[in-house]
Amino acid sequence: MNASRLYLIIGAVLVAAVVIVILLPEGEQAPQQAAAQGEMPPGHPSVEGDNAPSKSNVISSFMEEFDRLDKKIAAQPESDTSDVLVYARMCLDAHKAASAVPLLERYIKAAPKNTDVMLDLSVAYYETKDPKKAEEITMKVLLMDPKNTTAMYNLGALAASREDKATARKYWEKLIKEYPDSPNADRAKQFLEQL
Repeated sequence: MNASRLYLIIGAVLVAAVVIVILLPEGEQAPQQAAAQGEMPPGHPSVEGDNAPSKSNVISSFMEEFDRLDKKIAAQPESDTSDVLVYARMCLDAHKAASAVPLLERYIKAAPKNTDVMLDLSVAYYETKDPKKAEEITMKVLLMDPKNTTAMYNLGALAASREDKATARKYWEKLIKEYPDSPNADRAKQFLEQL
């Protein structure tokens, strides 16, 4: 999962939580206030003791799901893409980009116009030290979706990573000019200051 999408998801969840708390009737705010003060609302399961989230049980759960998907996908025919995307993104999150590349390519064969997955594939290629392939895929995304601000930002980042400051500046300035309210424009502004 690319970082900008993760930040957007986290932001959306936080905004939704704030809106829900604000819109709750007065009588229903007590459980939220109790939770904020460290008390569990009635009917909420305890998260103390062995049930409390910890590094070891979270990692253990992740690895169990990782292994389960690995076995399931290995047994599937190439045309079956159920769970392939989930597993590919888990591979990216686990810094196993080399494992993610064939999975993402497999998925794209079934959904060749899915620009989000194409961007994931470009990240995987970049992480496997193939920036040329990453740029090629990102350019395809921009041809398919000329308003894709993530592709614009990533092309600038790819150029900056190879010390081509002029090209990075070109992509980022265009992004800022044409889509000034996008989160990627904000990121581009920050990196332009560092060029």
